[in-house]
Amino acid sequence: MKIHADVLGQYTALPESLDDLRHLLDDVGIEVKRGDGQGGFTLELLANRGDHHCYEGVARELSGRTGAPVLLPPVAALEVGEAGWPLRLETDLCLVYTATVLERVADHGALPADALAPLTAAGIHSLTAPVDATNLSNLELGQPTHVFDAEKIEGPITIRLSRAGETCWPLFQEGHVPVPEGTLVIADDVKILAVAGVIGCEDSKTTAETRRIVLESATFDPVSVRLAGRAMDVHTDSRARFERGSDPARPLVGAGRVVHLLEAHAGWQRVGPTACVGAWTDPRRTIQLSARATAAFLEHPLTPSEIAERLRRYGFTVTPAGDALAVVVPPHRLWDVEHPADLYEELAKSIGYNHTAISLPPVDMGARPSDRSLRKARAEEILLAQGFHEVFTDGFYGRDVLDRMGITEGHPLYAHVETANALDRAYSLLKNNALAQAVEAVAINLRMRNEQIKAYEWTRTFHPQAQAPADAKGRLGSPAAERPLLWLIASGTDRPPAWEDRSRPADPLFLKGVLEELACELGLGFTLGPADPGAPLYSLLHPNRQAQVLLDGRAVGTLGEVHPDVLQAHKIKRARPVYLELDAEAVLSEGTRPAFEEPPVLHPIARSLAFSLPGRVQAGDVAATMRAAAPDWLRSLDITDLFIPEDEAVRAVTFSLSFHNAPDAERSADEVNHVLGVLVDAVARRFGEAGVVQR
Repeated sequence: MKIHADVLGQYTALPESLDDLRHLLDDVGIEVKRGDGQGGFTLELLANRGDHHCYEGVARELSGRTGAPVLLPPVAALEVGEAGWPLRLETDLCLVYTATVLERVADHGALPADALAPLTAAGIHSLTAPVDATNLSNLELGQPTHVFDAEKIEGPITIRLSRAGETCWPLFQEGHVPVPEGTLVIADDVKILAVAGVIGCEDSKTTAETRRIVLESATFDPVSVRLAGRAMDVHTDSRARFERGSDPARPLVGAGRVVHLLEAHAGWQRVGPTACVGAWTDPRRTIQLSARATAAFLEHPLTPSEIAERLRRYGFTVTPAGDALAVVVPPHRLWDVEHPADLYEELAKSIGYNHTAISLPPVDMGARPSDRSLRKARAEEILLAQGFHEVFTDGFYGRDVLDRMGITEGHPLYAHVETANALDRAYSLLKNNALAQAVEAVAINLRMRNEQIKAYEWTRTFHPQAQAPADAKGRLGSPAAERPLLWLIASGTDRPPAWEDRSRPADPLFLKGVLEELACELGLGFTLGPADPGAPLYSLLHPNRQAQVLLDGRAVGTLGEVHPDVLQAHKIKRARPVYLELDAEAVLSEGTRPAFEEPPVLHPIARSLAFSLPGRVQAGDVAATMRAAAPDWLRSLDITDLFIPEDEAVRAVTFSLSFHNAPDAERSADEVNHVLGVLVDAVARRFGEAGVVQR
């Protein structure tokens, strides 16, 4: 929801500065997602607080902290009578429904600019005066309303459930669509006028030529609105408010606001009384509070009179009687306030969490960290020592991410678990990879002129799977398989540059070194193997600069440089970030530390072998072949030198070998030379046809 401080200031007193207002909004539970620095704020609202979706609701939360009164815009008083537009109510899923008829008696045109300020702040374009007035009622008071062209309604308005095979023509769509049977709809004798609480229809909408309208203002069961919107895949501001629970006492107030705007500014006039149907009555839900228990729970001194005064700011009716207080829940909070703990939360917000006591619960005994926790801490020590910083990313992203990553239908990462009712399309998919957000983190940092980037995260990805069958208690299994993982991304240099040390690029070899540090610390036998073309990330990494991470012969991760096409799509220039992804279960699995080996009495025998390797032959495979052919007294075999000539046709790789030399089994030079010949022959047999030769 988008609001503006200038408009909000018409409803209650605000702090003097925008920074103070932003902090106050965040502190009372109205999360500010972003601000434009000119008074505009985008709010992230709670899923169970439909009353927050308007200026009055936001102002009420601020008033609960500041004590300043809440001021409301003028509202016309509506007369309810039987002579209004005929209504038929056939379902109890509609709590209250009102219809008010208005005629245009003068052509005054649009509403004045100052009245339209809430729409401008929300980015809603002005259309006609009746439509603008309904949008204003929604934004100002949180009561969605709708206008029908009265000449397009045939017979009484009926609030009912849809029948099998019915269709409607929703606004902004090209034609009729099926309406699921049992959906709450507004209809006349011929057609569906609107899907209740979700969207109106094209064949009953008003236009600039409309002379007579029927103004609808109602309250619907929130679950029915949520199910209808989800089934028809329609997202509107009206649905966002209704499905979170609207105020059943507000339909006449919301309609009165629309009537005031149209009669005062746009040349419209009421015709007859307002028709109203619905059996809802205020249950006056009452919660009993103890002032002493409340003060003890919050660890804050509170008297019964102070508790009553603070709760009244939020609209509660409070009757103190000594230590006891009888609190009547107002209609706009019936959907989420049921227990004393809910009132404790209101009082805590009114006082301010920063002004309540900070204390730890009593603990009789501690618990030692688990082995997994200790292993995770050891892994993080390695990453922190290498200059990495922990980050936290969202579990969701939008379909635009697929376009930037070049993921199209048929790609291993195309299938996602989707959210059916995401208000923000940027959060409509559960992430099935972490590379997208890792690259975006690099792009954001580079835009901020930060070229030295090292980040890591423990996270989870989500992958579609068939719905698991119900268990013995009837609970269905998850439709998504979760994969815990650890990812790292680096861009820039391997260490901060210094005058006495020339840093080298943070390239795949740098991440290979980090992987070896982790393997050594955790006692895990990580190795690198050829990249797998069938791996999900294969097409997103550079084809010649990536590898699989193996543990005991099975793939547990991927290492490589991000593909140039992905970097171009993220507008990353002059940077070549590298990425490492590891299965978290593999990282945290129990490793084995090498057993202590007593140093030999005699020095080991050292030899070296050099081979010319074409580009398609990996030095690791050559080393593995020699290890397999060597006797058990081979102590170590390492790659110690690499030379790439100018033509880069082949590269020279030098391997250093070390052999045990014990007093009871001294090795002669001839014996060692014989072993070297065996190793050279083994390499020639396997890789000779590929062009590998000894240098």
